[in-house]
Amino acid sequence: MISHRIRQGLQRLLLCLAVLVCCGFNSACSSLQIAYNQTDFLLKWWLDDYLDLSTDQDQLIDQAVTAQIKKHRQEELPKALQKIRALRSKLDRPLTIDEGTLIVKDIKTFSRDSINYLLEDASSLVLTLEPKQFTYMENAFKKSNKKFQNDYLSGNAEDRLDKRVDKIIERTESFSGDLNKSQKSQVKDIAKEYLLDMETVYQARTYKQQLILKVLKKINQDRPPASEVKTTLNQLFNEIELGSTQEQKDFEKKRDLHAGIVIAKISEILNDKQRKKAQSKIQSWENDVSVLITQKPKS
Repeated sequence: MISHRIRQGLQRLLLCLAVLVCCGFNSACSSLQIAYNQTDFLLKWWLDDYLDLSTDQDQLIDQAVTAQIKKHRQEELPKALQKIRALRSKLDRPLTIDEGTLIVKDIKTFSRDSINYLLEDASSLVLTLEPKQFTYMENAFKKSNKKFQNDYLSGNAEDRLDKRVDKIIERTESFSGDLNKSQKSQVKDIAKEYLLDMETVYQARTYKQQLILKVLKKINQDRPPASEVKTTLNQLFNEIELGSTQEQKDFEKKRDLHAGIVIAKISEILNDKQRKKAQSKIQSWENDVSVLITQKPKS
C-alpha cells in the first residue's frame, strides 16, 4: 500500500499496499521487495502504533492481508510496472508540467485502487474497535503532530524553508547523485515559488485526523451492517483524498498541481549524467516489481 511515501491511523491500513510498492522512490530496490513481502508484519506494526491492536484484531489482519495481497500482486503490480516503464522512458529529458502532475495522479490512483482491496476487511476491523483504542489513536495523532511541528513549523520562515529544501535535495540526490551548488540553489528557488504554506498543510492534516476519529466513533456507536460501514469508509477516504468543502477541494487540487510542478522543475536542472543515474534507479524498481509479480505469495 502507499507513503510516499503519504501516514495516519486507519488510513495506514488501507494505504499500506500502495506505500510498500511506492517505497522504492526512497529506498534501494531490494528494500521494495522485502517490504512488499512483509506487508502483513509492517501493516500490524503501523496499525499498532495507532490502535494498540488486540490478539483477535491481529488475526483478522493476518487473514485479510494473506488473501488480498495475492490479488493485489496479480492485478495491481502489472499496472505499476507499466507506469514505472513509462516514467523511465521519459527521463532522458526534462519532464513537462503535465507529465509531473500525471506522476502525482498515477501514485494517488494506484494508492486508491490498493485501498479498495482492503475496504471490506477494514470494515470488519472498525467494528471491533474499543473506546480505549480511540483514545490511543488521539494520543498517537498528537505525538505525530508534535513531530510534524518540530520538523516543519519550528524556527523562522527561512529556517522552515531550509529544512524543506534539504529534504527535497536529499530525495533528489537519491535518484540523481550529488547536486552541485548551483543546482541546490535552483532547488531552493523552486521551493520558494511552489511549496505550499506548511501552516495550511498542518490545518488540513489535523482536520483529516479529526474526521477519521469522528467517522470511526460514529460507526462504533451506531453499529451499522458491514456493507454500510464499507460505504462510509469509502466516503471517508474520498473526503481525505479530495476534500469535503469547496475550499478543501481547491486546496487538494492545488497541492497536487504544485507537487507536479516541483517534479517537472527539478527534472529541468539535472544534467545528462544525473538523468542516466535516475533512469538506472528506476530500472531497479522495474526489475524489483517484475520479480514481485512472478513470486509466489506467502500462504
